[in-house]
Parts: sequence; structure tokens; C-alpha cells
Amino acid sequence: YCHQHLVDLIDRYKPDILWNDIEYPDFGKHQGEYSLASVFDYFYSHVPDGLVNDRWCVSHSDYTTSEYQHRLEMESGEAWENCRGIGFSFGYNQVENESHYQSVESAIRHLVNIVSRGGNLLLNIGPTASGEIPEFQRVVLEGIGAWLTVNGSAIYGSEPYINAASSETPWIRWTQNDNDVFAIIDHVGQISFEAPSVNEISASVLGGEKLSVAREGTLISMNLSAPITKWPIVVSFKK
Repeated sequence: YCHQHLVDLIDRYKPDILWNDIEYPDFGKHQGEYSLASVFDYFYSHVPDGLVNDRWCVSHSDYTTSEYQHRLEMESGEAWENCRGIGFSFGYNQVENESHYQSVESAIRHLVNIVSRGGNLLLNIGPTASGEIPEFQRVVLEGIGAWLTVNGSAIYGSEPYINAASSETPWIRWTQNDNDVFAIIDHVGQISFEAPSVNEISASVLGGEKLSVAREGTLISMNLSAPITKWPIVVSFKK
């Protein structure tokens, strides 16, 4: 059943990812016509750039996964992903309310924290039986979207920037792309932090204006105004 089910999904949808959970039946872990290995072969032959995750309980996977704050030891290597819901359920849960959900700011910080360490975030939503996204979840999704509209270049296609350290007080994370280094900062007002390798003369706020930045040795200082979106500010430095 599992073999034919997966083959049918591949034939119908040619998914980019086969994302499994709670392993795979033991019978299919051995070689044979209905083995998991044959499913993977079939998948890769139909989706050459496809990926499979690490929750089949077999030796092969293309990337590792963590979940909420569990399996954090898997957050390493070249390809890893953290999955979580906006609340605490993978699906619609009628007893969940706003107190169970991430705030917009918390969700954005979680996204930034994952990306700044080289990971991908898989964020689950739980629509109702009629397909409606609950209001509390919609607010979070729209908030993330508004922030990414201004600051997406610090996230999409970015990589960790290892020449500056993250910080908790003030909260700072770093990413980079081919042209820019990004300091993602959850702070408003005067701020100083270690940034030995950035070009401070080129500093500007994404979606805003150039910044006046002072340097003293490896320490840079600037004054950050409240952003268009009231969540973490992204300061861009040209390489």
C-alpha cells in the first residue's frame, strides 16, 4: 500500500520533496520490488532535482530536520530544516487561541534565527475543514509577508555570515548574499556592536535611508529609527 501510494503521488504531482514523518514500514526497508529504495529510485528518475527528508528511518536522506525545539542536534551540515506550526498543532485545532500562537515578531525572529544558521524553515498552518485559515494564523502570515516584502533580500537565497557574531542583547543575526552583508537587528535607538569586517560607509536600512555609522576598532555604532514594519530592522552593508 505505502509503495503504491507514493508512486501515485509522484505520478500525479511530481513533488519537489518527499517529506515523510514517523518512519516507514519495516517490510519496505529491505530490497525488493516494493522497497523504499525502489520508491526513491522512481522518485529521482521522475524528479531529478527532488529531495527526500530524514524521517524514513533508513540511511539515505538529502537533508536533516528538527522540530520546534526537538532534534536540535540535526541542525548542522550542508542542508537542514526546522519545522513547526504557528501554534502547537500540525493541523487545525479548535481549542487553540491567540495565546498558543507565535506573535508576528516571534515568528520573524524564529525565521531569521534559522536562516542565519544556514537552515530552512517549514512553517505549518492549520486551515479549518472549509479551507479557511484561522484569524490568529492569518495575522502572523500577513505580518511575516509584510516584513519579507521590505527585507526579503536578507532571507531569500542568503547564507550565514560567519565574520560577525550573533548577539542576544541586543538581538542581532547576520546573513549575506553575493553583494551585501545584512545585520538583522531587533532594536530601536542608539546601538553599538562588533562588526570587524563590514564596510560601515555603505550602511543603509532596507526600505529606508543610508545610515551614519561610526567605527572604533572592531566596534560600530549607529542610531536606528523605528522601521516601516515594526519588527526587526535590516541594515545592509555593501561587500
